[in-house]
Amino acid sequence: MAPQGEAGRRLAVVGASGSLGTQLLELIEERVLPYRELVLYRAEPLGEDSVEVAGVRHRLHRLDSGGELADFDLVFLATPRAAAQQLAAEIAGPVVIDLSSHELMPAAAPLLAPGFVSRQQVRRLTAGKLVHVPHPVALALATIWRALEPPFLSVTALLSASVLGRDTVKDLVQQSADLLNGRLDLADNEVQFGFNAAPFATPALASAVLAQTARLLGAQPAIALQLVRIPILHGVGLAVSAPPDTDSRAWPQRLRAAAGVLLVEEEPTLSVIDAIGQEALLISLYPAASGPGLWCAMDNARSAALTALWVAECLSAAEPLH
Repeated sequence: MAPQGEAGRRLAVVGASGSLGTQLLELIEERVLPYRELVLYRAEPLGEDSVEVAGVRHRLHRLDSGGELADFDLVFLATPRAAAQQLAAEIAGPVVIDLSSHELMPAAAPLLAPGFVSRQQVRRLTAGKLVHVPHPVALALATIWRALEPPFLSVTALLSASVLGRDTVKDLVQQSADLLNGRLDLADNEVQFGFNAAPFATPALASAVLAQTARLLGAQPAIALQLVRIPILHGVGLAVSAPPDTDSRAWPQRLRAAAGVLLVEEEPTLSVIDAIGQEALLISLYPAASGPGLWCAMDNARSAALTALWVAECLSAAEPLH
């Protein structure tokens, strides 16, 4: 990653070796986000010394406190929530784009996403220096609701291991290998994730996702949401149903016109794997006696990284941001 001119900004990515961090790095290069300097940090004091992106290895720096980031113009926090919360409290100066906020109820910090906030509004909304990125499921639900304007939606979100972070991905891989080799040994309070599916034990995340959806829309949508963990590494699937008497004749046209949506109308029906690496929310329609429905698939990490990068692109300017 070479500097792109002396007039650019100083950028930092904290948590550059995680799922979100590596997606960010790929997108920064693909979309040629201008910068004068880009510094990559590990999520924790101890860990890898480098990260590979698109076949190239990049050095990772140690970060002991958020105060070390004061001289940057823009900081991406792609760390677990606890670390991001502490760093955000310590950072003074740069605009901070917090990707860990997908687990949070909406707070005072703006919740920014393309299609719901204009590019002109972003600079004003970042005056407080901290902005949050919505959960990819919240962004998907807000996009669907605004496009279709249904009376009610029942949604089951099937979440991969990467939604919960890189450590959960590693745990799934290890559990799957142990199961295949007949040596899985779980503690009494440990839940089998490999080759299994189960609802989330607490409603906190579902409540946060619905609250974020309402914040994006500016109104409370009538959505019933169930979150289920499934044993795949990456991606999210959404099974969406509307009441039987819902008039869905205009749905195809509305979905084709919706920003960030790709309506898949050919057979076979798309899978979650089809969405990996895609920037759009993939949607197919299916009729049912119980009411019209959607099957949606998306790359959750790429969706969150794209949202964060979009905020950075809106702030792109020759002059520093502080």
